[in-house]
Amino acid sequence: MADYLAKLRATEEKVVEGQQAVEITKLHATDRSHIARLIIRAFVCAFWFVIVAICVGTYFLTWDKISEPAKVLVALLSSVMLPVVTLVVGHFFSNK
Repeated sequence: MADYLAKLRATEEKVVEGQQAVEITKLHATDRSHIARLIIRAFVCAFWFVIVAICVGTYFLTWDKISEPAKVLVALLSSVMLPVVTLVVGHFFSNK
């Protein structure tokens, strides 16, 4: 009977440890998802900023005056922000 109780307690402890591990895993997944969402939102905001800046610039100025800054903004968006988004999403959601 004592053996049975000891095995039962050991099993209960393993179940509690397993539940704690599941909770920790869920917490880490939530953190990763939150960080990835922040990075993606930053990219989308930067994208819309570029679009609005180009539209406002072409409305108030001629395309000749705004074309060079627009090219710089688009290059900045595609060469800096897009690789960061790809890196973050790939890092946090890769299969390990």
